[in-house]
Amino acid sequence: MGQDNRIKKLEKQIRILRVKLEEARKHTYIYNTDTLWCNDGELYIGYNDNKTLVMDVEQLFKDLPSIIRMVTKEQKKMQEMYLEMIKEATTEL
Repeated sequence: MGQDNRIKKLEKQIRILRVKLEEARKHTYIYNTDTLWCNDGELYIGYNDNKTLVMDVEQLFKDLPSIIRMVTKEQKKMQEMYLEMIKEATTEL
C-alpha cells in the first residue's frame, strides 16, 4: 500500500515537472549579446555564444516606443536600488 502511494506521488511530481518544462521551453533568457547586424529587413542579434535571434525590423520599429518606455523604467528602478545599496554601505563606514 505504501509503495503504491509513493509511486502515485512520484508520477504526480513527474507530471508537474513536465508542465513546468514545457512552460520553460517557451522562454529564452538572453544574458549576453555578442553581435548585431541587419540584412534584408531583418535584425540579427547574436547571443549566448552561437545562438541568433532574428526580428523583422518593421515590427521592431513599431514596438520601439513601448520597448524604450519599459526598459528605461526598469533601468531607473535598478539604478535606484543600487544607489540605495551604496548609501547603506557608506553609512556603515
